Amino acid sequence: MRLSVSIPETKAANFSAACILAQLAPVFEIVGEREARTFLASYPDLPKDLDLAVRLIGEIISLPNVQATINSRPVASLTKFWSALLCYRDSLGEHEKQAYCARQADRVGEAAGCPVWTCQARCPFICTRCLQVVRREGAPPVTDQLKAIAVSAEVDWCPNLRLPSPLG
Repeated sequence: MRLSVSIPETKAANFSAACILAQLAPVFEIVGEREARTFLASYPDLPKDLDLAVRLIGEIISLPNVQATINSRPVASLTKFWSALLCYRDSLGEHEKQAYCARQADRVGEAAGCPVWTCQARCPFICTRCLQVVRREGAPPVTDQLKAIAVSAEVDWCPNLRLPSPLG
């Protein structure tokens, strides 16, 4: 997994803290000059530097015009992405990662009053959104719908995510 972050220079209060964290990234570069500078931080092997990336994303969430990509896909919501990163980091301490994800999804489903415990993607960020899945004739395949939900939830990149096979 590769994460790249672009942080345009700003007068925001937390910009200097974000710059310090960005400089700790495995790949760091400053492009432009003076007030037009942009700080680029890359994590070519995200799991290896996950804690640094989590700290940086947490710091830049409120900064203007920040852009990030995960595996070359633009991140639409840094807040959702940061939550997913935190969950992924927490899962790394578990022996059974799929069981961890299922427990988290169960908590979300229970809190939301999910009427059916038949989620096909045991992920807390997809849970309850799976109610949006259309299963009537002529609807897109469930797997395609779940993939779209995973992208909008900013978890499509997560190695723990297991979506049903198109035939399953």
